Amino acid sequence: MLPLKLLGRDWRGGELALIATALVLAVSCVTAIAHFSDRLTRAMHIQSQSFLAAERVVQSSKVVPQEWLSKAEELGLEQAQTTTFASMLSAGDEFQFASVKAVTDDYPLVGHLEMRANASDEPRTVQQGPAPGQVWLEARLLPLMDLQIGDQLQLGDGDFAITGILDHEPDRGANLFSMGARLMMHQSDLAATNILQPGSRVTYRYLFSGDDAALNNYFNWLKPQLTEHQRVIDLEEGQPRVARTLDRAESFLFLAASLAVLLASVAVGLAARRYGLRHANYVAVMKSLGAGKNKILGIYIGQMTALALIATVIGLAIGSLIQSQAVNLLEGFFPVTPPPSGIQPLWVGLATGVACVIGFAMPPLFRLAQTDPMQTLRQDWSNPDKREWLGLIPGPLSMLLLIWWLSGSLAITLALLAGLGLLIAGAAVVNRLLVRGRLASLGGSWRIALGSLQRRAGFNTLLIAAFGTGLLAMLSMFYARTALIDEWQMQLPENAPNHFLVNIAPYELDGVKQKVEGKNLEGTEFYPMVRGRLIAVNGTPVNEREQKDGSIRRELNLSWTDTVPADNKIVAGEWWSEDLNEGVSVEVEVAARLGLDLGDVLRFSIGGLETEATITSLRTLDWNSMRPNFFMLFAPGSLDTFPATYIQSFYLPPEDKLFVNELVKNFPSVSIIELDKILENIRETIGQVAIAVESVLALMLVAGVLVLVAGVRASIAERLQEAAVIRTLGGRRQLLIRSLMIEFGLLGVAAGLLAAFGTEATLVVLTQQVFDMPLQFHPGLWVLGPLVGALLVGTAGTLACRSAVSQPPLKVLRELA
Repeated sequence: MLPLKLLGRDWRGGELALIATALVLAVSCVTAIAHFSDRLTRAMHIQSQSFLAAERVVQSSKVVPQEWLSKAEELGLEQAQTTTFASMLSAGDEFQFASVKAVTDDYPLVGHLEMRANASDEPRTVQQGPAPGQVWLEARLLPLMDLQIGDQLQLGDGDFAITGILDHEPDRGANLFSMGARLMMHQSDLAATNILQPGSRVTYRYLFSGDDAALNNYFNWLKPQLTEHQRVIDLEEGQPRVARTLDRAESFLFLAASLAVLLASVAVGLAARRYGLRHANYVAVMKSLGAGKNKILGIYIGQMTALALIATVIGLAIGSLIQSQAVNLLEGFFPVTPPPSGIQPLWVGLATGVACVIGFAMPPLFRLAQTDPMQTLRQDWSNPDKREWLGLIPGPLSMLLLIWWLSGSLAITLALLAGLGLLIAGAAVVNRLLVRGRLASLGGSWRIALGSLQRRAGFNTLLIAAFGTGLLAMLSMFYARTALIDEWQMQLPENAPNHFLVNIAPYELDGVKQKVEGKNLEGTEFYPMVRGRLIAVNGTPVNEREQKDGSIRRELNLSWTDTVPADNKIVAGEWWSEDLNEGVSVEVEVAARLGLDLGDVLRFSIGGLETEATITSLRTLDWNSMRPNFFMLFAPGSLDTFPATYIQSFYLPPEDKLFVNELVKNFPSVSIIELDKILENIRETIGQVAIAVESVLALMLVAGVLVLVAGVRASIAERLQEAAVIRTLGGRRQLLIRSLMIEFGLLGVAAGLLAAFGTEATLVVLTQQVFDMPLQFHPGLWVLGPLVGALLVGTAGTLACRSAVSQPPLKVLRELA
């Protein structure tokens, strides 16, 4: 019971308040961010899955065996089906080519539909498609066919009533090359149309949702049975841009939690160090009275364990409360309410408390138990313990292990290690330069500030490193967040092409060009295109390479051009010239996945005919440009013997949307792919991720400021004596406050410069290894770091130390006596 009694005594005396506050801060910040990150990640995944209308999809060119569906039902999975094909619609004398989609009652499993019962109504959210005998049309089909809500429409042998306008379907982007405007109908009406016959070009999609374990079991059972005409689609394959956005958001959120751990541990370490120094005299007295080292160590470890347990429980409760309130405040910004988080964030908070105590609070206690009573009572520090530096190892080591476990990324851990190493090494160098400064001629406040820095030279190294860590965390978060959001916005520029013209016949090419150019639309050049399948590499069939790249399981769009496209760059080999007028140029990532290199001979099957081409160059592409891009580009004339159509993309402003109808009427065989709604959905999801990032940044800024205050408070005890002596000798209170501002301002500038170094190093690793972005130097960082450091550290330090210079000198001197 002695440790608990001493715990109560030290708590009443204010001895443990700083450690308890730092521990509560550490656990609550990490728990809140872990909860927040977990819930936002779950919400973003739910929202992103709406791009598929399910969690996973099986796509097939023919009806799958009933056994597959029965197995899914046996495992308790939710199911829905869609059937998509192109067909001609008719109403009186009006005919129009359209993309037909038949859906079951359970469609969509994830996400929602938006429709209007009348053209003048606002869109409303529904969870089910049209009833049997009814169809919904996209708005532009009505004026195109001179129809209104309530009219009859003929599809194949069936007549259907138009009962709604379809404004939104979650998986509209599942097949970018679906032709024409959409008609949605009920799956049970397909038989009555008699459209689907053997050989019809149709896409069957089987949608599944359910428990993760059940999904994994089902698809592990299913995948060996898939043929080359069937494939499983998840978010990564169905919407790779959204998947990359979510992956980067998750990396960013994990980075936030990792930096919060690092910040909190600094506060605990500073508080524990101060606690150990203040108890050195107590231990010396106890040892003089006969207490052994093990007895003292047991008392303090028991005391710290009880304190850590209480602080951790309080921190878990506060962190959970903070995250719930934060989610409630931000609920209106998210279309999907973040679901409850699991137990994982609580384990993260508990692990943080344990790591902080073992790594940062316990080492000072072990050093405390080694106190030499005679040396301490005589205040003789002429022979310091040269092994004291060993106590600095457990803290950083425990934090790095915790961060590695928390982030699951060795790259993040190494990035933080690099930044921390630069901070500690740089802090010693900068501090040495700082204390050698000659600023005495500037006045009394500067002399006092410089003298204080010189007297605390050793401890200031730790303070500069601690302040630098806090600034490193905030600057890294700010610049990483800015880079992420800017990069995401660059992925989808405002005037990115949002419509594709496909299947342009050669005899229609001039007419389509005149129409597009007459409208002054921002468009790309017209590329010829044929469909072909890669069947062999250097005479070896590609089925031996199927595990390396899924693109060889399907037909590829093949094209040719005499100039390098604007967003392409040759990285190996050479482009066509007078001396090189045959061959094929391959996209570099596909070449890497398939193990292709310059000089390899590729064989293609095009319409049943085969042709070969040698790889003469490798190219990089900008897939985010929304322009026509091709894995394979041939030399002009290489594919002239094969029938080709043309493709082009252009940007069409929303107010000119009816131009699509004009193109359809003049060129009925040309298919128009409308990407504007898909881009709108992607921008919406990226915007929601940006809100999540900004929310976590706000939490990190609060945590950083609080940790800085905790660090400052750990260094003010000895200032009471200094302030009392100076005021007794006639120094004014304002003089001391100005000296504090100068002292902490200089510390802040030093910490800001170090943080700029560390942030630059951290961002180099993060951009290259985690976020996969190009390397970039940040000149503004070298101005922002010292400026923010001086303002933040100077203000926090001065406010935290005001009590030290406000105490009556007589009271302080009496307590010291």
